[in-house]
Amino acid sequence: MPNPAPIRLDADTWLIMRYDKDHPAAVVHRVTDTANETRFLVMAWAADPSKRRMTGIHVTLEEADRSVKWDTGPVDEISRKNVGPPNGRNYRPMKPKPF
Repeated sequence: MPNPAPIRLDADTWLIMRYDKDHPAAVVHRVTDTANETRFLVMAWAADPSKRRMTGIHVTLEEADRSVKWDTGPVDEISRKNVGPPNGRNYRPMKPKPF
């Protein structure tokens, strides 16, 4: 699945969305470093700004966007429920092989 486009909040701030539709996964701030080059700081989202933590510094917005990972927890939970033979039919536990 392709990443949704970053949402521009102001001239130097973007929100990166993933599974949750009610809050972003990360905030990206464009800054200029001491060498006068543009950098993009990725901050893990938290509603309280004092709890946000920097997770990376990137040269482009695209790199910053790609650095924000998807939370696979909801998908893993669903797949665990659907693993195995349908309705458990023909299930035979494997016998351990002797060494």
